[in-house]
Amino acid sequence: MSLRKFMGDVEEKNVLHKSVRPDYQLPALISKDESKPIVFEDVEGYPNCKVVSNLVSSRKLLAEALDTNKEGIIKKISDSLDNQLACEEGEPKFRKVSEKPDIKNKMPVPIFYEKGERRYFASAMVVAKDPETGVHNLSFHRLMLEKENRLVIRLVKRHLHDIYERTNGSLKVAIIMGVHPAVEVAAATSYSPDMDELELANAYMDGRLEISEVNGLNVPRDSEVVMFARIKKETAEEGPFVDLSDTWDKVREQPEVVVDELWMRENPYIRVLLPGKGEHRNLMGVPQEPRIYKIVQNTVPTVKNVVLTQGGCSWLHGVVQIGKRNEGDPKNAGMAALAAHPSMKKVTIVDEDIDPADPEQVEWATATRMQPDKDMIFIERAKGSSLDPSQDYENKLMTKWIVDATIPFQGKRKEEFRRARLSMKDDVYLEDFR
Repeated sequence: MSLRKFMGDVEEKNVLHKSVRPDYQLPALISKDESKPIVFEDVEGYPNCKVVSNLVSSRKLLAEALDTNKEGIIKKISDSLDNQLACEEGEPKFRKVSEKPDIKNKMPVPIFYEKGERRYFASAMVVAKDPETGVHNLSFHRLMLEKENRLVIRLVKRHLHDIYERTNGSLKVAIIMGVHPAVEVAAATSYSPDMDELELANAYMDGRLEISEVNGLNVPRDSEVVMFARIKKETAEEGPFVDLSDTWDKVREQPEVVVDELWMRENPYIRVLLPGKGEHRNLMGVPQEPRIYKIVQNTVPTVKNVVLTQGGCSWLHGVVQIGKRNEGDPKNAGMAALAAHPSMKKVTIVDEDIDPADPEQVEWATATRMQPDKDMIFIERAKGSSLDPSQDYENKLMTKWIVDATIPFQGKRKEEFRRARLSMKDDVYLEDFR
């Protein structure tokens, strides 16, 4: 299963045939319509490349990538985490095109935003092999182009950083782009250092992911771009970069990466992910939802769904849908959700008749079922997320809050809080009356 197969199966997509400039113009066009995948057939300066974006920019598209529906995302991720599948091996479909490449001459590396004007790969995933366990780790890392075949990687203290710290000299890695989006969801899923994310991706794809071993590392055999590289001990300035919150992250000293070999498929699809927008948020936030769900379920067994909202950067705000049994359930669910995802600042609790992924429905429930003096809880001086620019940066603390937007009364008054329904005896479709 490949990126090309996914793009072929998507019914609605934007296909642009006119030439576009890779800097400024391409990112701007990606942002114009995030509801559908977009294909750029002609990128100025790169006659042999196509660019694709917005593959999982909505929950509907992400659900399609996982071969489920929006309501089934949490179950599909949870089931796959519990039942990972070993991958079959095959010959790679990519081939070596250059050693010590001048990367920018081979494929577009966009300038996304006006400040700093740094060139970035935001869709890059890094494959590394744990030298002690032999487990392959696959994880997302932004990569800034420094010059020619040198990059700078943002290395957060997670599994790859741990492997890197245990390496003398430099760590050999594969940097991949252009895979089936289910592989991207796996790379964004944090679960256990012992988990092989490629096997998780194979579970997401119901056993249809094949890998190739090249230069001692396992990579999806359908990858459009693979760079074999070394993460060095030397560092350089990385940033500024637009983070998940759509605000500027700070400049840091981060490890340098030297690319030794560039491998590509013929006429490759270059995967571009717009930082701070829909895809970035979905890939960061949605894989966190099953963990939140399980922890809330331990407190409120009637939890139905959990969504980290796009408007809340898919990280800082969430909605929990429950089957309310008594007046204490919403507050208990809210406290459990905040504990499960410490970066979350606000959680709204809704009833079963409210779609937690629909911001209009959630706002309607807040407007008609909640009174602030009774239904809001504030938790002061709590540790939150560094992505929130409003926090107290001197003390690294913030106030978190729970909003109980569930029906406040049981019994006779309960129906007063239901949305009115149209009177229809038969199903009616606009298409029948066109």
